[in-house]
Amino acid sequence: MKKISLAFCMILMISCKTNSEKNNIKTDLKMKDSNKQLIIDFYFKVFGQVNEQFADLVIADNYIQHNPMVKTGKTGFMEFLAMLKQMPKPENPKKPFMRFISEDNFVAVHSQIEFMGKENAVVDLYRIENGLISEHWDASQEIVDSIPKVAGTVEFDTQEKSSVNKKIVADFVKQVMIEKQINRTKDYLADNLTISDFRMDYENFQLHRLIGEENFVLTQSEINVKGTQFARYDIYRLANQLIVEHWTVKQLIPEKMVHPNGMI
Repeated sequence: MKKISLAFCMILMISCKTNSEKNNIKTDLKMKDSNKQLIIDFYFKVFGQVNEQFADLVIADNYIQHNPMVKTGKTGFMEFLAMLKQMPKPENPKKPFMRFISEDNFVAVHSQIEFMGKENAVVDLYRIENGLISEHWDASQEIVDSIPKVAGTVEFDTQEKSSVNKKIVADFVKQVMIEKQINRTKDYLADNLTISDFRMDYENFQLHRLIGEENFVLTQSEINVKGTQFARYDIYRLANQLIVEHWTVKQLIPEKMVHPNGMI
């Protein structure tokens, strides 16, 4: 069997959720958001139930895949899903933790799922065009003592403005993460956070994408650590114009992939 990305394999855990549990997802997820609802349905119907018919309906024909182990295009995804269907489901998986963030045609999913006895943090990022899933990026990282768990606040604060918080995070990334002006951290971080929470062990930090929804902002970046390239995702929660909570997921970018699209 061809090696499958951990970030996808872990989603099998969702198969043990019941429909009633699905309906219990916090209303703060704003179910009226059609793109976010599409991705929620995609997780439960496609990854949870391995519903190939639904996948065929919601995946665009020109679907672009960035996961290094899954072929690009709708055909590549359907081939992957057929392989998933043959895999045994876990007997007693833990209920996965999920955080959904959306802006315009992008939806990000930040999750923590147990796979083969290990806890893993995962970020999936989807681009939706004309009601179809058209592009996908992801990264996964095993959770160890030095890496904070995914769990934390998931509620959206409607008093927080997405545009303001996106500007704050963009400035923080430029001044602190890229230019490493450590003295500026006091302008951005709440008292419960320090610069050590941001793992600045890299030589180069390149920001590729930034999306925000009210009090949450996600960045997609590429970093170089001792000559090795990683895809990196940072999730920020803000309150009163300060960063009050933060999570990071990074994954090694392999030299060889099954498509020419890259991981970013």
